[in-house]
Amino acid sequence: MLSPAEDKVWRDRAGHDHNVGGAKVSHVFALTDDGHRIHYVDPWLPQDHSYEMSTPAGGRFRAVSLSTGGSTTLVVVNRSGDLHTRLYDFDISGAGKVFFRYSYEDQRGLPEAPDMLAERLDTHYAAIQLPAPDWVRQPRIPGAITDRISVHKTGIGSDARELRVEGSRDGHTGYWAKSLTAEHWDFVATDQPSAGRPLENPAEDRSVDATVPASPYDYRGASAGWSATVTGFDPAVSPTPLTVDLGDGVRLGLILHTVDGLRQTPQDSGITAQPRHFDGTLEVPSEILNSLAAQPASIREFIASRLGGRRFTDTGVTVTDGELRIEGLGVVLNRG
Repeated sequence: MLSPAEDKVWRDRAGHDHNVGGAKVSHVFALTDDGHRIHYVDPWLPQDHSYEMSTPAGGRFRAVSLSTGGSTTLVVVNRSGDLHTRLYDFDISGAGKVFFRYSYEDQRGLPEAPDMLAERLDTHYAAIQLPAPDWVRQPRIPGAITDRISVHKTGIGSDARELRVEGSRDGHTGYWAKSLTAEHWDFVATDQPSAGRPLENPAEDRSVDATVPASPYDYRGASAGWSATVTGFDPAVSPTPLTVDLGDGVRLGLILHTVDGLRQTPQDSGITAQPRHFDGTLEVPSEILNSLAAQPASIREFIASRLGGRRFTDTGVTVTDGELRIEGLGVVLNRG
């Protein structure tokens, strides 16, 4: 739970603090699909288990334990002890557009709003920076550990968290602990019997699990004079590469951001025949815009005519197991 009384504020990826909504955020997260997917439910959302957050490594991570505290999620991988944390909930993800103002434009340097109303209405103040904060790989624990983990609130703000992992050192049982942003772990001896399952703890990063397959949802389609391809679309993973072939041997790599927005009715979990609607944003990579004059004429024309010369363009995105529709480009990509 993220609470306006206890936490008061949370910090976005631009470093701005934002007031917690008055209705709190009360999620229950659950590991599913043998640990490589995370679903969540909330009393304000349809109880359909359709909302997800990605696991680390673009969803290629298989977790054995999950603990949450104040919208901070801690995950540990099977047998390898790789620890990742993420600040994430429905509001932080960018899904609460009815109540909050979000932006993919760089919000650094703008002042923080004094209250939620000013933040929502006054564009002189920083909006909530998107995309949402990503997973952070925590430092390797220097000792034996188990899969028994927890996250504890320690004060005001989203960084005020303590991580704990059951383990042992020098013949003593107990737990390893550190604050969320600390570089090193400390051991606290309890000499109580261990309750968790021992994990391997090698030095190398094994976050990517080869047994977790990439998403099979590839889409391709064409419009007048150009075609587009999306590979490995996953409703829980954003952003997704969008490749535009301009028909003259020139390709333009765009970035497709998707947010699973507010719904009033139940939605099937995952990608099915039922249309799933996303709040989408098309991004032109900054290196392309910054060198636009040196780009091929077809790229300059596409960005000017289709994207208005902007770096970010909002668009509806609708996905089924047969097609992916990008409204802002007026194109339908078919599965295959």
